[in-house]
Order: sequence, then structure tokens, then C-alpha cells
Amino acid sequence: MLKSERLKTILQVVKTQKFVTVDELARALKVSDMTIRRDLNELHKANKILRIHGGAQLLSDQIRTEKSYQQKREIHSKEKYEVAKRACNLIHENDSIYVGPGTTLELLVANLKVKHLRIVTNSLPVFEAAKDNMNDYDLIMVGGSYRRISGAFVGALANNELKTMSFSVGFVGVNGINDTSLTTANLEEGQTEGIGLDRSQIKFVVADYTKLDHSDFHQFYDLRNVDGLITNHGIEPELEKHYSQFTTIYK
Repeated sequence: MLKSERLKTILQVVKTQKFVTVDELARALKVSDMTIRRDLNELHKANKILRIHGGAQLLSDQIRTEKSYQQKREIHSKEKYEVAKRACNLIHENDSIYVGPGTTLELLVANLKVKHLRIVTNSLPVFEAAKDNMNDYDLIMVGGSYRRISGAFVGALANNELKTMSFSVGFVGVNGINDTSLTTANLEEGQTEGIGLDRSQIKFVVADYTKLDHSDFHQFYDLRNVDGLITNHGIEPELEKHYSQFTTIYK
């Protein structure tokens, strides 16, 4: 079957079933899972389907509103906790770290065990979680325009403050990673996170496995420019192989 025929068939299956998995398509079309992933990514980029973890669904079935950080706390909490605990092991005594917005990053700062640390964040929920940590950390809250839905401070004030700082390690979360694209729901929030990474000697992205092969509105950074992707131990081998082309996988 020619690629053009395969893409047409995939699109028809998605329209008929509204949701389809990579495995189902690979068996039906007698091609590899990786071929199907590439096809789905191509259709997603053409705005014909919505690429989600493990498959695809109709665009019309996607709830397009951004979830609040309170809502996100209830989603995949076990997976996020696992990722946060792994990230904690990459932080050392007397580091200065940048921590971006995100519910996984709230768990990261809440579970830190090192005694001496400087934490800089533009996220109010992350700041509150760090403040409640039993260790007396040096905390810096970066101000700016407040996004109530995510609890993040963004915009020129936040960006200019971050540009004056340097960090040992930077951590950001994402709404999705698709090939080399780190994506989020808001352009300004992504710009601020990008500056935080640029000012960090070592750069990490934290993402539970449900974020892989998924995209959101704004691409704010390139996976090839970070030092590591911190994710779940149970990541599918094929996904791990794919994303390890671009950066080191920590699990």
C-alpha cells in the first residue's frame, strides 16, 4: 500500500471509530508501529486528527479548553509522583535551580531531601509547595503577569528577571512532547520557561509517559537542546528508543 493510500485509510478509520490505537492500525495495515506513529504525527501536523498517547482521535472530540492546575493535580497523579521522585535524585547540595510551572514540579519541590538549595520559580503553586518543604530553602518568586489557570507569572517582567539569573539545573514541565517539540498551552508561559532553560547549565524536561507523542498549542523548546527527559520507568520500549535519539532518558 502506498503511503498516500495508508494515510487516507487511517483518516477514514479515525473518522469512523472516533478513536484508534497504534496497535490496531499496525495490525490492520500490516506495517510497523513506528510507521503508524509517523503517519499519525503527519496527520496531526496537518490538523486532520488529534495525536494522543497510544493512538489518535477526532479533533472534534477534543475538549479544547486548558485545564487548571487544580484539575491537573487529579490526573495521572501516581505517574507524576514517580517522575518527581526520579527528578529529585538529580539535584545536589547547594544547587541553584529553576523550576517552571506544573503539577509534577510541585511534587518535585515538595519531596526534595537535600538540605541547602536555592529555588527560583515563576509558579505560585510550586513556590507554595517549596515553602511547605521541611527544609529551609532559599526561595525566590519571579513576578510578572499572573495566569490564574496555571498559577504562573509570565510576560516581560518575569522574562527580564530570569535573564539576570543563572542556574545549576533547570526543570520544566510540558503539556506534550512530539518528536523534538516541547509544547504547552500558552505562548507567554512557554517563552518564560524557555528563558529559564536557557539560563540553566543543565536542562531537564519532566513528563510522565502520557505526554509522549502528544502536542499542544505552542512549541517552546527543542528536545535536542535539553540534557535529559525524566519520565516513568514503565515507558514503552519503542517510545524510549524513539525519544532517546534526541536526548538522554531518565526513568
